[in-house]
Amino acid sequence: MDNHDTEPFDTEPLGTAPATPAAPAASPAPASAPSFLRRHAIGVGIAAAVLAVVVVAGGTAWGVSAAVASTQPAAVAPVSDNTAMHSTAHKKKAHAKRAEHGAVGTLTAVNGDTWTIKAASGKTLTVTLSSSTAFGTKKAPATRDSFTTGSRIGVLGKRTGDTVAATRIVHVPVRAHTAKATPTPAPSV
Repeated sequence: MDNHDTEPFDTEPLGTAPATPAAPAASPAPASAPSFLRRHAIGVGIAAAVLAVVVVAGGTAWGVSAAVASTQPAAVAPVSDNTAMHSTAHKKKAHAKRAEHGAVGTLTAVNGDTWTIKAASGKTLTVTLSSSTAFGTKKAPATRDSFTTGSRIGVLGKRTGDTVAATRIVHVPVRAHTAKATPTPAPSV
């Protein structure tokens, strides 16, 4: 057993009288406390390993995203002015397609199954009703008699030129920006 706290063995032969005890040896100067890194070596090692994993994972993720982005075509900027014209033409085509499915305007005349509306553009349109024409919606039901001249209406149906074959007619609320204008305040004197 190796015990550093015990005294060394006596070197005198057995049977002889022990010599007078020697003076105790001076103890060495107290060592300074171990450094922070020595006391926390395991914690510092774990923190360094975690940091290395985070750096490697982040670099890998950045590299993969950069590689994927470089293989996909860029669709953020128009290639030429032709693209901008295509966008405008597409919008006009979509508007024309919506216009084929109905109209919105103010009801100006009712003659049996033929109604006349005036669109916001100023164009006068003829609306033809049939026995299958529905009025209102589930949330806002209406009848044929609830539509009077001066009402703002929306007509759904097949539009050919200036005539709409109505499949449904609904009340359209007046837009907020078409309400009465706010009077200008009088100048203060």
